[in-house]
Amino acid sequence: MSVNPDVNKVKEWILQEIVAEHLKPGESLPSLLTMARTCEVKTDDVQVAIHELVTEQIVSENFEEGVRVKIPQPFFYPLDELMSISRMISDKGYQHGTVVLSLDEEMASLDDCRVMNLEQGHFITVIERIRTANTQPVVYCLDKVAVNVLQHFSHHDEHPSILKAIEMTTQQSIAYAETEIETISYEPYISEALEADPHEGLMLLRQVHYTSEGQPILYSLNYFKSSLVKFKTVRKRLEL
Repeated sequence: MSVNPDVNKVKEWILQEIVAEHLKPGESLPSLLTMARTCEVKTDDVQVAIHELVTEQIVSENFEEGVRVKIPQPFFYPLDELMSISRMISDKGYQHGTVVLSLDEEMASLDDCRVMNLEQGHFITVIERIRTANTQPVVYCLDKVAVNVLQHFSHHDEHPSILKAIEMTTQQSIAYAETEIETISYEPYISEALEADPHEGLMLLRQVHYTSEGQPILYSLNYFKSSLVKFKTVRKRLEL
C-alpha cells in the first residue's frame, strides 16, 4: 500500500470517523474536496486513499452509489466445524426460520450417483428450502438424500433438521463433510428466491456429508447471500 504520508493521513481520518460512528455503515463518504480540505492534502491523495480502503474492504464503491462505508455481514459461518445454519443465525440474536419450497422424490442424476455413490436408477429425496433470519432470506438450500433415510423429516415442522432426521432414521452419526466453496454471480431463480440484488454475488457451499464409516449420506448445495454471511476458519501452518 501507499508510503505517501498524505494518503495515510486521509485513510486514518476516514477510519477514525468510522470508529467514532460519525460515518456509519452504508453512509456516503464526504466529497473529495471536503476530505482534502479537512486533511489538508490534495484531492489526488484522497482518491488514492479511497482506492486503498476499497481494496481493504473498509469502504465500497460503485457507479450508482459512489463511495460508502461498507456494511458488515452479520453472520459468520465456520468452515472447520459442522455448524447448522439455524445456530449460525440464532447465535447472532436473530430468529431462525425455514420455508420449504419443495420436497420430492426423483431419480438420481449421473452426478448425484457419482457424488453419493449410488447405482443408476436409484431414487433420492430432494428438499428445497430457504433459511431465514427474522423472516428475511439468508440461505437457499438444496439437499439430496436416499429416499429411505428421511423418515423422521417433515416439512410441517417449524424448523426441521435434516441432519437430525437422518441420524434418527439410520442410527448413524454424520461425522464429517467435504466442502467446496464457489462464488456465484446472479442466478435468476436462486437470487430472486433470496431477494438478492442483481449486483449481489452468492457463495455456494457444496457439501457431501459422510457417516463415521465413510459412506456419503447427504449432498447439499447451500447458496449464501454474500451481503449477509462471511466464512471463517482456522488454518494451521504445516511443519516444514
